[in-house]
Amino acid sequence: MSTANDLFALLAARTRAWQFYNWYWGDAIAIDGLLEARRDDEPGIRTWVVEQLTRWATTAPDNYDDVLAPGRAIVNLVSSKDLDRRALDRFINAVDRLPVLDCGMPALEPHRPVYRFGACIDALYHLPVALAAHGRYVGDEKRIHRAIHMAVATSDALACEGGWAQWYDAAQRRNNGIPWSRGVGWAVLGLLDLLEIVDGLPGSERVREIAVAMLELLAKTQGDDGNWPGVLGDDEAMVETSTAAFFIASARHPTIKATWKAPSDVLERAVASLKRAVDSEGVARGVSCDILPSWDIEGYRRFRCEPSPWGQGAALRAASALRDDEGDCP
Repeated sequence: MSTANDLFALLAARTRAWQFYNWYWGDAIAIDGLLEARRDDEPGIRTWVVEQLTRWATTAPDNYDDVLAPGRAIVNLVSSKDLDRRALDRFINAVDRLPVLDCGMPALEPHRPVYRFGACIDALYHLPVALAAHGRYVGDEKRIHRAIHMAVATSDALACEGGWAQWYDAAQRRNNGIPWSRGVGWAVLGLLDLLEIVDGLPGSERVREIAVAMLELLAKTQGDDGNWPGVLGDDEAMVETSTAAFFIASARHPTIKATWKAPSDVLERAVASLKRAVDSEGVARGVSCDILPSWDIEGYRRFRCEPSPWGQGAALRAASALRDDEGDCP
């Protein structure tokens, strides 16, 4: 893999092995990553994504997991007339029927006991930007401003010593105090995506401030091998390879790269880690499995790793950022 374009193509080909019929946490970034494909990439990627979304929108049983669909991608594909409006209506209807927590985030997956009364940091990746994109598409300014509030208030609710926690419990009105490294990666990339839509609107500067603070925290806590521990600042925790991909995609994001510069050595180590993590079949390795909300830190320090759509998606977005910005992996 001599270039970032080679890396992207390898990852994209393998990512399509995941067939989406309903949605789970983190699936959205796989779709987002694939849609970063350029015209000269392997043909059919965009068509494959549209087919996946169409099959879900027209044949999958209606359920609460619809709120985990890749909303931003759906809005963009509907607005370009590549995708039928039914997919967008289904996603928005799923969001609007959920109860809203005190931080402004809907209680995602209220049918699953572990998720009923709180908010995961992962949701900061796909939900605020999707709702802002929808608001812009239909001309609903209130929805855009609610998306900004949701992003800021949820980030603030998750703030803890050492960073941002994985879980905020609305019933207890406190977070679990565990600064999960992959979660910070999810959050910062989602906040920067949101800025592409809301930059200049009231509240957008606070979104930017939080994103920069997250990037600076990650820049200070990287390990010598280019990876981050599962728990920030915990040298005994296992490493999580996808955090490097999130950092690259965020540090080279078009909304931030002109005003915030990642330390060159941190970025170079992260890129080297990304290249090591992707095997010859295009699978991103060393990515943690499901991290369920918990008050026990051990589940965040010791975890299983396996291939996943979110691992692929984070790597795709990192490869795309490098390809479009520099052309080559350093």
